[in-house]
Amino acid sequence: MDTSQYLGIFLDEAREHIQSLSDQMMILEQEPENQDAISEIFRAAHSLKGMAGTMGYKRLQHLTHVTEDCFSDIRSGSMKVTSELMDVLFQALDAIEGYVNSIQETTDEGEDDNENVVNEINRIRSAETGKGEAPAPAKEQKAEGNASSAPAAGPSDKALYRNMKLDDSAKDVMKDAISGGKHVLGFTVFIEESCLLKAARAFLVIKALEDMGDIVATDPSTQDIEDEKFDFTFSLFTICDEDMDKAKEAMLAVSEIAEVVGEEFNESNIESIGAGNAKAAEAAAEQEAEAEKEEVRETKEETAPAVKKETAPAAKQQANTKPQAKKPVISKTIRVDIDKLDSLMNLVSELIIAKNTIVSAADSSDTSNQALNEQVEYLESVTTNLHEAVMKVRMVPIESAVQKFPRMVRDLEKKLDKKMQLTITGEETELDRTVVDEIGDPLMHLIRNSADHGLEHPDERAANGKPEMGTIFLNAFQDGNSVVIEVGDDGKGIDVEAVRNKIVERGLASEDVAAQFTDKEVIDYLFDPGFSMAKKVTDISGRGVGLDVVKSNIESLGGDVSVKTKLGEGSTWIIRLPLTLAIIQALMVIIGDEKYAISLDSITTIENIPSSDVKLVQGKEVIQLRGTVIPIVRLSELLGFDTTEQKDDMIVVIAKKGDSQAGLVVDELIGQQEIVIKSLGKYINNDRIISGATILGDGEVALIIDANALI
Repeated sequence: MDTSQYLGIFLDEAREHIQSLSDQMMILEQEPENQDAISEIFRAAHSLKGMAGTMGYKRLQHLTHVTEDCFSDIRSGSMKVTSELMDVLFQALDAIEGYVNSIQETTDEGEDDNENVVNEINRIRSAETGKGEAPAPAKEQKAEGNASSAPAAGPSDKALYRNMKLDDSAKDVMKDAISGGKHVLGFTVFIEESCLLKAARAFLVIKALEDMGDIVATDPSTQDIEDEKFDFTFSLFTICDEDMDKAKEAMLAVSEIAEVVGEEFNESNIESIGAGNAKAAEAAAEQEAEAEKEEVRETKEETAPAVKKETAPAAKQQANTKPQAKKPVISKTIRVDIDKLDSLMNLVSELIIAKNTIVSAADSSDTSNQALNEQVEYLESVTTNLHEAVMKVRMVPIESAVQKFPRMVRDLEKKLDKKMQLTITGEETELDRTVVDEIGDPLMHLIRNSADHGLEHPDERAANGKPEMGTIFLNAFQDGNSVVIEVGDDGKGIDVEAVRNKIVERGLASEDVAAQFTDKEVIDYLFDPGFSMAKKVTDISGRGVGLDVVKSNIESLGGDVSVKTKLGEGSTWIIRLPLTLAIIQALMVIIGDEKYAISLDSITTIENIPSSDVKLVQGKEVIQLRGTVIPIVRLSELLGFDTTEQKDDMIVVIAKKGDSQAGLVVDELIGQQEIVIKSLGKYINNDRIISGATILGDGEVALIIDANALI
């Protein structure tokens, strides 16, 4: 058994505790007297310290111990929450997160003791309470703290080891060891009920004793302990050269061991081990027999019901008052490696391809086979439900991607000397896990951009009649088969004319050409690599590597990003992402001689439009549909097909992205189909018109048209 098997659990739990610390410290900074926040911080720091100690990460354990002591003083009222203290504690939190990041990358916490942070915390504690010395190493401190309060060696009602069942061979081994001058010790170990890694704690206790001698028996078995099939208590017998005190001290040195009860055995009392079970069983049988006799007597005493209560034995009264055992609460959640879910999704994808092949074969069959058609329909239903089930498993709230932003805005507020607040809504909105993992950086860029470029300084806001406190917001919501995330601010907005001048200044367009640009075309230049409006380069922004990264990252996820802005009132960046990147419902069409797929998520309607209804506006073809002017895109021309033949009527697929629409002209419609998206890598680069490919039921490959890129 090796603690490395707990590394994944440790990292997951550690990040949850770090996030909890960050959230509650943000609350505490605003509400210094909030006892709930203080208690939650203390609990998270205590749990993180115990986990670090169990895994052997002494530097992480030491730093969390110092932090825990600090919050213990705050909780007791001997320290006050100040701005200076919170700044240092946030530095400690960053250092803790640094340790965890290092452990994730190398399985080692590194060599940095973060003495400057520890010393600063101790300095503040010393000034406030006079208790600023650095604590002793966790192992020694734990041992001393528990040794003083440990119960004296000897049997008690907690000596559960006395009830263990030992076979004769085990007892003979123990007797031989005593004859050889060794110590035979029995222990019952009690783990703190708040412990998150109880199997790991038990393993370290057993390992500490194995370093001194041999383990004769455990209850439950070592396999059950490893599988966490026990409560917070286990018992064992060991043969070792060390005495009772040394063995107990070694066990108490393990983090989150609440108590150890033990005694030393000799040849005369070894036979008493397990006797308690037999005696208890015998006593229970006698009580039950006596209770049955009493029931018979009670039925004969119908005229004296009051006497029954007085004469019933204690065992009977206890049986009547004993509460019924509650059904154990079983956890209904499990942690699953994302790679396993990816593998499952790939298998479902292959199943859908196979299903499409069967459907195609059934459709092309000359003979009508009712049974076959019914089974094909059933197969379609099952695969669709299976796909939906797998997708639900992969869906996670975007909360994990946005929960670190309040802390980031707090740091930016101090660094930029601005007053700002962040409001987040819709963090429960769910996205595919792989998408959530990738959107953190783009969202961070947009929030930093709002803080640096969007929000004005307090005096400027006051001069413009705005509240000094600026607001940055992040809103997420589901829109059909897409998720929309809006990031914006109530700052000064984008000065379109200033951007236009910058375009000319940098030689990206002549003054005459730039003057013809629409506001949207001007703003789109902000997404160009290296384009920046910052007057000076800082460590926050100004290098022109923000918005182009946002756009490329979002587009790589099959989404798009746009912006709405009004000078003096603020800007809103709108990100639209697909719910899934693997399997979609698509409209199959024919363009030229080839089959193509268009995601149904992008389509609002399909129209049959007379060619005579096409008009030219500013040199671009448009149609008027129910009072709305919609530009059209002839896909056959765009994809390089021969377009000499003109038809009287056109099939127009109306696609929508946000508030914008476009009509995609296709040659024929095939129908709706569930398709599996396959990446083309860098084989096709056609201005993102083609987003991928799919394998059809007849084995053909159809390209997938990205309608968002055409709107």
